[in-house]
Amino acid sequence: MTVVVSGGTGFVGRHLVQRLAESGEAVHVLVRPESQADHLPAGVARHRINDPLALGDLLLQLRPATCFHLATRYSHEATPADIPALLAVNLGFATMFADAAARSGCAAFVNVGTASQLNVRGAYMPASLYAATKHAFEDLLVYFDRRAGLPCGTVLLFDTYGSNDPRNKLLMQLVAAAKSGSEIALSPGEQEIDLLHIDDAVTGLIAAAQALHNGAAHPAYYVLSSGRPLTIRGLAGLIEASSGQNLHAKWGARPYRDGEVMQTWKGGTPPPAWRPQRRLEDFLRDAMKA
Repeated sequence: MTVVVSGGTGFVGRHLVQRLAESGEAVHVLVRPESQADHLPAGVARHRINDPLALGDLLLQLRPATCFHLATRYSHEATPADIPALLAVNLGFATMFADAAARSGCAAFVNVGTASQLNVRGAYMPASLYAATKHAFEDLLVYFDRRAGLPCGTVLLFDTYGSNDPRNKLLMQLVAAAKSGSEIALSPGEQEIDLLHIDDAVTGLIAAAQALHNGAAHPAYYVLSSGRPLTIRGLAGLIEASSGQNLHAKWGARPYRDGEVMQTWKGGTPPPAWRPQRRLEDFLRDAMKA
C-alpha cells in the first residue's frame, strides 16, 4: 500500500515513517526544501516540495491509499513576523495537501492536531495562535470530507516522549538536571502534562488510518492520551522516585506562559482497539541509567 507522509522528518513523523517502512508499506515523505531528511530509512522516497502546486501532480502519480499530515509550523507566542509562516504552513500547505489527496482518490487522510486547542471541558479554547490555526484546518477538512470525497480523521496529541528526542522538551530537561544534580528554574509547577510514549503515538495514528479504511464514520475525531496526566510537580516527584536523587528545582523562578494549559482535557475517544502500552516509569528508569 502506498502511504504519503508530510512532516516525516519531525520526531513523531520519523517514528511513524520507520514503523510504516518496517511493515512493508511503500512510504513517500513530503520534505520542505530546508528540512534534513538523511536520517529517513533506506527505501523511503523523499519528495522535496519547492512548489506546493506540484503536490497535485505528485499525488495523482502516487495514488496513495493513506495520507498522514504531520507537517506544522509551531510558535507558542507568535509575533507579527511569525504569522505569515503559521498561515502558510498550517493552513495553506495543509489545504493543498488535502486537496491533492482528495483528487488522487486517497481513502484515508489522517491529520494530527494538538490538545492545546481545547480547554479542560473539551471546548474550543486555543492556547496560542498556533493552536487556532490547527483548529481552523480541522474546519477546512470538513469540506474535503463531506464535499470532496476524502475520508478524513483528526487525531489530537498531547505531549510525546521517547529516546533520542532532539526537541529538548521539559521531560528530558528534568532528567538531565536530576542526573547532573544541577538546579533547574521552573514555573510554580501546578499545570498538567499528559505524556505519551512515541511508540504508542505511532500505533494510535496507524489505528486511526485503519479505522477509516474499515469504514469508520467520518470526519473522525480521535484523542491519544496516556490516561495518566500529572502536574509538573508530580512529574518531578516521579523522576526523583525513579532516580533516587533529589531534583534541585527552583519552583516559581519562571512565570507561567501566556495561555498555559493548567488542566488537560480528560475526554475524547481513542482509535478503535487502541490503548497505551508504554509506562513513563519504565522510560524514566532507563533514561536515568543512560
